[in-house]
Amino acid sequence: MYLLLVILCCAVFEGYASNVPLVQPCLLGDSECLIKTNTRIALSRIGYGLPEFGIRSLEPMTLRNITMGADGFRLVFREMNIAGASRCNIEDIQLNFAHSTMSVTLECPLEATGTFKMSGSICFFDVNHEGNYIVKTDSIRTTINSKIDTIYGADGHRYWKLTATDYSYEPLENLHIGLGRLFVGEVTRASPLYNVVSNNWWPLVSRVAEPAVSAAIARFHEVLQTFFLRVPLEHLSK
Repeated sequence: MYLLLVILCCAVFEGYASNVPLVQPCLLGDSECLIKTNTRIALSRIGYGLPEFGIRSLEPMTLRNITMGADGFRLVFREMNIAGASRCNIEDIQLNFAHSTMSVTLECPLEATGTFKMSGSICFFDVNHEGNYIVKTDSIRTTINSKIDTIYGADGHRYWKLTATDYSYEPLENLHIGLGRLFVGEVTRASPLYNVVSNNWWPLVSRVAEPAVSAAIARFHEVLQTFFLRVPLEHLSK
């Protein structure tokens, strides 16, 4: 508990207080409340890393050769640089001890840039194009659901081992997508990412955002896994 409070104080001192959630008052012995509160305090700094727990900074996040495609269409992101994790806010953490599950909801800006190569056919048109791209939104809400297994470490303390079960996301602000000179447009809340319509160019293009979001979610879940494998439950619940 004291280590987590030190992290919170450092965050305020360094001028990042806007990312630190308000501390929820907990009753003595309320383990669920204490675990959620202490976890939110620590994770409010994830974008910059938590070296105390062996967690490196989430920025910059660089990925290479991400491929997507279907029905003769192929899109390769040769390089993908993802930014925005340092400005994430932890909106909510839900624990269900009866079902051994955890749900974490966070809101972040997202900007993915890099190079791409597109080939194949779309809507009966042959496409062969490469260039720079950008996927950007000021706010995207993500919820990650995990299964919890309680394990014992060599030190005799209890830890949580998390396994991701599913996730969901939605842009809260318009999602800007630019594919070089080939396409520039925006996904609004009136045209969800998952609304795939046959023979419609735009829903296919909107899926360009999915690899960036999926990669960021996977990296964040790695952070959650590391955090709960490094911090004993006894420390989080007091």
